[in-house]
Amino acid sequence: MPSDEAIKASAASGWKTWSTKKKAAILGITLFILALAIGLGVGLGLGLNNDNDNGSSGGGGGSGGDNTTTWQPPVGSTWQIVLSYALNDTRPAVDVYDIDLFENPASTIDELHAQSRRVICYFSAGTYEDWREDASSFPQEDIGADLPDWEGESWVDITSEAIRDIMTARLDLAREKGCDGVDPDNVDGYDNDNGLGLSEEDTVDYVRFLAREARDRGLSIGLKNAGAVIDRVIGDMQWSVNEQCAEYHECDVYAAFVRANKPVFHLEYPKGDKVNDEVEVTGRRKTEACDFGESDKFSTLIKNMDLDNWYQTC
Repeated sequence: MPSDEAIKASAASGWKTWSTKKKAAILGITLFILALAIGLGVGLGLGLNNDNDNGSSGGGGGSGGDNTTTWQPPVGSTWQIVLSYALNDTRPAVDVYDIDLFENPASTIDELHAQSRRVICYFSAGTYEDWREDASSFPQEDIGADLPDWEGESWVDITSEAIRDIMTARLDLAREKGCDGVDPDNVDGYDNDNGLGLSEEDTVDYVRFLAREARDRGLSIGLKNAGAVIDRVIGDMQWSVNEQCAEYHECDVYAAFVRANKPVFHLEYPKGDKVNDEVEVTGRRKTEACDFGESDKFSTLIKNMDLDNWYQTC
């Protein structure tokens, strides 16, 4: 029978052997966890970098992203819109100018930026205009019915790849000129006699396409009119530009934007389409243009129908 000393020596030897194995096992586990953490960190880092490369800061991605954060104007932003001609008066001290993409040079946009203004560049995304510099690019088979009262303007097939290529070229021009955002007009062909069978779903798909392409270029984008599709596209938009919701008693539809903390740049034309002067609107006509549900949150302008320099606020 082993002595007490031998038993103790054997136990000590066993303890040391087990302890050494335990330390080795712990060290191995620690190294494995450390390697796993580093691997996950690198993987997550690459994932985040890929998201940024795809323009995720603007709410979606695609090829050619600029890694820029999409500009989101606040509710209640003040504004001016001039589309009759190239902007020739930058004195109004407003937050945002909405001006024609083609008519205005980059120097005008630079001047507005120097005054801490933001610039939205307007173009028609849903019609052919025979006076535009890219008019020859529109395939004849993609041109639909004429717009009543707008000579030289016709609806276009917004599902056409050729039309979409023309619009991405216009977005390229907006980026080159330094626009902060774009105001693509006439996307509501579904609500008009367009001659092309365009539907609301066509508009939803088209507006989402424009939003993706705008974000890829570091541009914000707004929805012009098209109230029927607001609930399906509002997440892709940074604002609404609306005409005459007070006149047609539908401002509650566009109020979805201000409830989502996005401004409604709102226009009313109480003088009608025949009078374009610098006479202020007063009395009942002003009240009807300015007072409606949640009107205090709308960025409302009273304008002449030709959208010249004259404007009046509520």
